[in-house]
Amino acid sequence: MLLIAVLWSAGTGRLSAQDPRPPPYPTIATIRIDRQDVFDLDNPDERHAPYVIADRLHIETREEVIRRELLFKEGDPADPNVLYESERNLRRLHFLHDNSRIETVRRLDGRVDVVVHTRDVWTTRPSISINRQGDRTTGRFAFTETNLLGRGKSAGVVFKKELDRNSGGVDYSDPRVLGTWWTLDASYSSRSDGLLYLSSLERPFYSVQTRQAGGGGGSHFSQVTTLQLGGEDAPGFRQHHTDLELHYGRALRTGYEKVRRLVYRFRLEDDRFDPEPGEAPLSPLPPAGGAGYVALPDDRRFRVLEAEYQSAGVRFARVSYLDRFDRFQDINLGNDWAFSLGVSPVFLGDEHHHAFFSGRFGRWFHFSPNTYSQGEISTTGRYLAGAGQNVVTGFDLRHYYVGLPRQTLVAHAGQIWGHNLDGDRQFLLGAESGLRGYDSRRFDGNKRLLLNVEDRAYIVFDWLHLVSVAFAGFADAGYVWRAGESEDLGDVVGDVGIGLRFDVTRGGSGTVVRLDYAYPVNPIGREENPRGVLSFTAGQAF
Repeated sequence: MLLIAVLWSAGTGRLSAQDPRPPPYPTIATIRIDRQDVFDLDNPDERHAPYVIADRLHIETREEVIRRELLFKEGDPADPNVLYESERNLRRLHFLHDNSRIETVRRLDGRVDVVVHTRDVWTTRPSISINRQGDRTTGRFAFTETNLLGRGKSAGVVFKKELDRNSGGVDYSDPRVLGTWWTLDASYSSRSDGLLYLSSLERPFYSVQTRQAGGGGGSHFSQVTTLQLGGEDAPGFRQHHTDLELHYGRALRTGYEKVRRLVYRFRLEDDRFDPEPGEAPLSPLPPAGGAGYVALPDDRRFRVLEAEYQSAGVRFARVSYLDRFDRFQDINLGNDWAFSLGVSPVFLGDEHHHAFFSGRFGRWFHFSPNTYSQGEISTTGRYLAGAGQNVVTGFDLRHYYVGLPRQTLVAHAGQIWGHNLDGDRQFLLGAESGLRGYDSRRFDGNKRLLLNVEDRAYIVFDWLHLVSVAFAGFADAGYVWRAGESEDLGDVVGDVGIGLRFDVTRGGSGTVVRLDYAYPVNPIGREENPRGVLSFTAGQAF
């Protein structure tokens, strides 16, 4: 953290490239915050006892919490780019509805008044959820307040039954520590197979005009890690993990056309693996991406010095009816890419000299008024003596068509390849990851393909001022090949199904709840699930 502070104090020089002088915009005369509670009691349809009680129990977001997210002040020019970026900042806040917006009202003297429209969502969440995915059932009980006293801070108690373990813990998050741009996250969990600690403190690039960012964080856990073999749990092993990360970023170019940044990092990663008492013996052979046996992974100890170059075009658009019903989403139509190089040298504690690399490219496309497409390719890994280790390369493509009345047609294709994966890592596919007609984590290996198509037809919006509902018909196909197996498309399995989608309109984050029934179309699926698979969980399937 001292290194970050020194770099921060030194990083006040001129940037290598600046935007040209902005065009003249009308001056902002006043800024008015138009806050709405969870329910609008001025609307006769919402002026009923349950909604009145809910608003009285809910503490409305304080005006200063909203104002501090604005990147402009009275007397500034009303630059549409700055107003829209402030609007995007508001939509990132989980205690405000995604449809927050900012408008300007022209005055007779040529200046403008800025009106910021926000609506709170219900943030006190005592919740019980049960997720059924294939043959696995998970659950969650939580009591969380994501807008403590209307100040935007979050705290909660969570108990979870997961696929591999049960846990109970506490979480705390502060997106603006002491009113600054620093963010704080911390959590502690006591789990059935060990403990988990996690914390981070960071000042992010909160705007495309931000010149510096930095921070750090880390985690520690001890757990029984279990790999999968043909849909069954393989013998587990004890994993002790510790990581620490410090970073400092400097903008090489800022502005509303393009940003370029250079980020320096130090990463510490320690993993130790031991046999777990009570588990079956592990093979002495090295693991091969799930090739029919499981070995105890090699211990890892890395001290990585890394630099990453980032470049992004700034062409944001506000859209809806993609993944969140009628809620607004902000997508970037500009190129967004980055690459990094790092080294973990012996003199810092590594047993060998390792070289690390990563790269990614992604962007949204808007080819026609009714279509949106998103593509991303990425690669990451490390080298030791010229040999690649834990190399993962993949692509992900999504296409949305919104030209049909009250419908969204979505197509998805994604594939990842792994080379010489670490012994505790494998790719899995099943009901939990988009192949909805099969058991959870049914297929394992080091090369994964997933294809999906889904038509979402919106039935009703804001029913009882609480929920929107959509009907979905879908088809999935995919497979995972193990090391040494060729990618034969004849191995691909599939399913077809129907489902319902629910959006809790007065809830935050735009999380969709889905209920799906899928029927497998391949013999292996029909044999294992002759009646199909019923899934109930949160989030879209892909």
